[in-house]
Amino acid sequence: MKKILQAPYIDQTERWVYGCESVSAVMLLQYLGVAIGPDTFIDEYLPRAQSTTQNGEMLAENPAYYYINNPRDTTGWGCYAPCICTALKNALAAGGKGEAYTVVDASGKTAEALCREFIDQGMPVVFWATLDFEPSVGTDRWRLPDGQEFIWKNHEHCLLLVGYDEENYWFNDPWHNHGCCPYPKALVEQRHREQDLYAVSLKPNL
Repeated sequence: MKKILQAPYIDQTERWVYGCESVSAVMLLQYLGVAIGPDTFIDEYLPRAQSTTQNGEMLAENPAYYYINNPRDTTGWGCYAPCICTALKNALAAGGKGEAYTVVDASGKTAEALCREFIDQGMPVVFWATLDFEPSVGTDRWRLPDGQEFIWKNHEHCLLLVGYDEENYWFNDPWHNHGCCPYPKALVEQRHREQDLYAVSLKPNL
């Protein structure tokens, strides 16, 4: 069995070096016919916050809700599913499709479950894993506004899950122009777990 959705592909590497989450979300929007590019998505719809340093310690917002710094350069960190949910809602509303789709935070689900729920219904999934599906080794830390310490898992990467076959899951991987490519199922599930099973997709409002 093989099912691969034909979503538009965007390479993040030159212009949006740390913008994998936004680029993956834009590929999903373009698949639905929304006329939008990554720059508009980042500048107009993505919640963003700038980090600062105090007494040698980094201070920043929670990346669950804000993209930290600038996704166009090496200051960028990243963001997680709730932030992309907000950005997608903003972009869909601006594109006249806010009533047509419900944004779904599908975090906590395996890739297999995401394929059953979304891919089999013709809907790609914004999917968190790691760069080149290498191990999620090491962490960085910063202080949140409420004083708590946040731990960032390194090698975070976001891709667009577009399909599967018997042995692999297929992704539009925006990193270094990888294109639409397969990765072994067990490896995908492992890296997805390492990055806390974040995922976002859409459901049409019938």
